[in-house]
Amino acid sequence: MDLRGFAAVFLFLMGLSCVLATPVTFEKDGAEAVAVRECVPFDYNWRFRYGHAPDGGPGPGNADFTDISGQECTNVDHNPNRYARGDCETACAYNPDCMVWQSGALSGNCLHGGADAVCSSSKHGQQDGGQRKTAQPMKTDYKFAAKSFNAIDWKIVNTPHDFVVTGDFVSMPWDYHHAFLPRNVSWYRKEFHLPSDWKGSHITVYFEGVFHVAQIWVNGQYVQMHTCGYTGFTVRLDNVTGILYGNDSTNVIAVRVDATFGSGHWYEGGGIYRRTHLIRTNPIHFTHDGVFISPEVNVTTKTIDVSVELESFSTGSPKVLVSCTISDPAGAMSNITAKMAVTMEAGHPQTVRIAIPASNIQLWSIKKPYLYEASVVIEGADGSILDTHTVSVGFRQTHWSGASGFSMNGNAFKFRGFSHHNSFTGVGTAIPDRIHLFRAQASRAVGGSFWRMSHNPYLPALYDFLDVLGIISWDENRDYGMEYVGAMHDMVKRDRGHPSIVVWSYCNEVECTQYNKQTGLSFRAAAKALDPNRAVGANGGTDGLDVQGISHGSNASFINFHKSNPDMPLVLSECCSCQTQRMNRIETTTCMHDQNSPGLLPYVSGSLGVWTLFDYYGESHGFPSVTSSYGNFDLAGFPKPHAYWYVLNWMAMISTDDYGRPPLPSNHVTRILDLPGEITTRVEVLSSGAALQLIVNGKPGDKVEVTNPGEPIQAKVDAPERVNCSFPRNLTSVQCRGLDHNGNVKTPGQCKSACCDAGPSCVIWQFAEKQGCWMGTADLSSCEPSEDPWVGAGDIVTVKNITALSFDTTGKVIGSHTILGAAQASAISLELDVPSPDTGTGTALVLDGHDAALVKASVVDAAGVLVTDQVVNITFRVAGGPGALIGIGNGDNHLHANAKSDNVPSYGGLARGIFQVNLDCVSKHRDRIVQIDVDHGPTTVNPGACGTVDSISVEASSPGLQTAHLTIPVSTSAEDLPLPVAKKSVALEGFPFLTNFAG
Repeated sequence: MDLRGFAAVFLFLMGLSCVLATPVTFEKDGAEAVAVRECVPFDYNWRFRYGHAPDGGPGPGNADFTDISGQECTNVDHNPNRYARGDCETACAYNPDCMVWQSGALSGNCLHGGADAVCSSSKHGQQDGGQRKTAQPMKTDYKFAAKSFNAIDWKIVNTPHDFVVTGDFVSMPWDYHHAFLPRNVSWYRKEFHLPSDWKGSHITVYFEGVFHVAQIWVNGQYVQMHTCGYTGFTVRLDNVTGILYGNDSTNVIAVRVDATFGSGHWYEGGGIYRRTHLIRTNPIHFTHDGVFISPEVNVTTKTIDVSVELESFSTGSPKVLVSCTISDPAGAMSNITAKMAVTMEAGHPQTVRIAIPASNIQLWSIKKPYLYEASVVIEGADGSILDTHTVSVGFRQTHWSGASGFSMNGNAFKFRGFSHHNSFTGVGTAIPDRIHLFRAQASRAVGGSFWRMSHNPYLPALYDFLDVLGIISWDENRDYGMEYVGAMHDMVKRDRGHPSIVVWSYCNEVECTQYNKQTGLSFRAAAKALDPNRAVGANGGTDGLDVQGISHGSNASFINFHKSNPDMPLVLSECCSCQTQRMNRIETTTCMHDQNSPGLLPYVSGSLGVWTLFDYYGESHGFPSVTSSYGNFDLAGFPKPHAYWYVLNWMAMISTDDYGRPPLPSNHVTRILDLPGEITTRVEVLSSGAALQLIVNGKPGDKVEVTNPGEPIQAKVDAPERVNCSFPRNLTSVQCRGLDHNGNVKTPGQCKSACCDAGPSCVIWQFAEKQGCWMGTADLSSCEPSEDPWVGAGDIVTVKNITALSFDTTGKVIGSHTILGAAQASAISLELDVPSPDTGTGTALVLDGHDAALVKASVVDAAGVLVTDQVVNITFRVAGGPGALIGIGNGDNHLHANAKSDNVPSYGGLARGIFQVNLDCVSKHRDRIVQIDVDHGPTTVNPGACGTVDSISVEASSPGLQTAHLTIPVSTSAEDLPLPVAKKSVALEGFPFLTNFAG
């Protein structure tokens, strides 16, 4: 963008408090605005108490419902996000306009109604419900909320903090959605000073996210409640009666968090699980999320739309000067500043809208996510700076077509992306930023350039990563219904400046079901009022859409919908719930191929929501499993076999010229999908070559032509020599395909003996009472979970080494992959996965009080070969330096070790330790943190320069095995923070973490 691109600018004022103003002539403005806004980290030293107060319990304390079970009500609305009876009732209790709730088979999931709801006896079936005539005031006089309460015995924690993940797993058959971790109410209290020089300022606490319902008290005075666990909110302090200033005067903020109920059918955590900030501004200032530089270049007017909202809590009607500056950090253009005089009115926000001609700008894209900087400033009549705000901005043109799908900047391409849930081993929903960067880089490494926020808005830092990395996204609202329009508004207002977002989504699947059109139209109006140029969609059927998403639809469903609605853009917004684990690999990649296929139809925009990139807590479908199995990476961040199918199909087989492909190199793929201890008579191999050869224990096999590019090749190996009729692989509760029926045997023992007598022609036997005996040489990857009572076992090949070679059409070797059989476990080995250049996550942790590392522990034999079939208990510890162990895991969906333990069993030879810095040397306004915080806890805040700081030294040990040591480098440079690292890693040379991974 150069000076000519801003030759003409149109400024005008609009909004509820519009006033006429005369535009000020443009001028170059090289001077930097004085920083007058202070945003102080407010994360440290919260006192925490698990469980409800002695004088309270779950819910709002006013759930005075009369039982109406068995009745049917009219004039009620579908509240589809409440999946249990208690969730439906509690959500109604917190809403003062909700007078009726119903939950049961007749009502679907949950129904809520107001004072006009009419209920009467029903002949259609039994359902639970309750009704009240009026909503009594919520309980606010809790003992724990009083300023005088002494919380000295409470634990000190830092936020982000998920208290649910700290619990122990409990078998609760009715609640498998939430990982079998008990949900509860918990309390946080923080004592703090307000600096004397802040008196007369506008002061707020900004919570990025608290799950689920947050009630806030300041100095014992009840202030407010926030009921959406996925959107942020601010708490104003300067207008609280009795607020105190000065180092000798202590204030107390208390937060009651009710996470006893949720809005999702997965693990949602609980607590102050995102960052918290204390913000001081002038009484005249920009409103929270009030600065909006539209990323959509208006194709009609060829302009960029700017909207700036400011407000005044000052007396009188002062005149101020509002300016907007667009600059190019790369230095390719001069700074251009537009100014306008505005007369403020106390308590009445003003909205300034600016239209800027958009000629000669660099457009943002997946290939080149070019970003500018926009700075807005409020100047007083005397020239003093009252407020400043700077945001990164990117500009692009998007277009949706019912006939041809999606295009960006005039280039059509297919979406290829993943759905996600917000949890990670050891930390639950309180995921550190650098781990989010790792997840984003992992998506790009397997060809994903689209990130679906399922099924809720995520933390603000993630959207910044997507902007700088060139990953487009689908931002999804959580609760759907007329009572939740405000949550849609909050999501759009917060996230609308991100060029990576191309769709606002109302809802997900059955949760989109409403009994009237008004819900969809109201959500549309809420989004369009704030961001008129971006498309709205849904992963399900509802009203008021620009883009229709279909979940897990077949080709036929897309074809039929398009015939009936040829002008409606279509997208495969969720697909491919293909289950697998690193151990007991029981599902083939056929699922991915088949379920992604609708995205290839010419009028479908692609497949944006493969379910999922990572495993997540919850949705395990039954204890003892506590996590999902859908991910291409497990809960600990280790890749599963399915990840390599996407590396092959979405990277190696997609042209580097494809506008939707991440700008990473195109490397050949050769990958053996089996573990050494799980091989029977064949090996599955992925190859981007024209031919493949297998070398087993030094013996070369025949070359096999790759006849179905993108799909696994079944390479045969010699059947094992069986000793004493041994079948070491347990095949209980699964059903293997491709076996032959043996009708001559009637018991499991006879079936095993028959397989043994058959010699090499039988390596698997299975028996079920109704189905009888089945035996043969099927591959273990054909075995899928079954509800039928199958018992059985399989034999495995003793592997010393297997090498797969890929050849091009000339016979040249273009790739290889080797797996090695291991001897007895001898030692622990440690590697640093994050931060690491191999994952695009940098080279060091930054001492900012929050940064975190992912350490991989491997069980190895004397030769350093990974031992996958021996389970050992691994203990992590910090041996020295500014760090702490904050979580453990291993990726096993049956792991029941406490997430905050220091000990974890290996799974497939691997375990994960998460380590976090506990020294803050780089956060802005550290002097204010020291001045403001009263308590002192696990993190040391250094208001000055930290000087030379030792790295973090960690150890991993196990009885009888050699202990491992690792050094995690640390830094005090802001350039090593996750976001600058992401900016420098758009065009990675590769992702060796995937290529070199063993396990």
